[in-house]
Amino acid sequence: MIQKKLDNYFNITYRNKKRRNKNMSIQEALTPNNTPNYNSTINDTKNINVFQLNDKLPKYILRFDGASKGNPGKCGAGAVIYLNNNEIWSDSVYLGTQTNNYAEYYGMIIGLKEAIKRNIKEIYVEGDSMLVIKQMLGHYSVKSDNLKALFKEAKTLQLQFNYINFKHIYRNKNQRADELANQSFIKNQN
Repeated sequence: MIQKKLDNYFNITYRNKKRRNKNMSIQEALTPNNTPNYNSTINDTKNINVFQLNDKLPKYILRFDGASKGNPGKCGAGAVIYLNNNEIWSDSVYLGTQTNNYAEYYGMIIGLKEAIKRNIKEIYVEGDSMLVIKQMLGHYSVKSDNLKALFKEAKTLQLQFNYINFKHIYRNKNQRADELANQSFIKNQN
């Protein structure tokens, strides 16, 4: 009874195994018994609900950057988190004398820590440091001793997320994080 209702609802008909008349095609005759014919036609398209993706789903993006005045030299790190393209958090940290790559890693780490603190489980991580992104993706190995501890910390933080995506972006798309990394020098002077 239930199957008949479903068949009627979806307009499914069944073909018989035997060729009943000469007008029946050979393909229809060869089709096993009870195989549904899905060539249904629905004329009333007003009542069909179409699934649409919801653009309002939360999309978190972390952008990070590091700045160094000399390499090694005085350096700072900055990070910003966006929710659906709206800035929800930002911070910058002065790091003293370090390399630029160290500052880049540190910027990513402070952003990941804040995302974890905010209970964000799915995040896109974007930075203009090709080295950091490629190392996080496993495309490059970490050879520098001063980066190994930061890399290990970043990989440990990565495990806290259900979904994380690392992507290299160009400097012109990372202006806010760059601004924050440079602000750390101003903070230090005061």
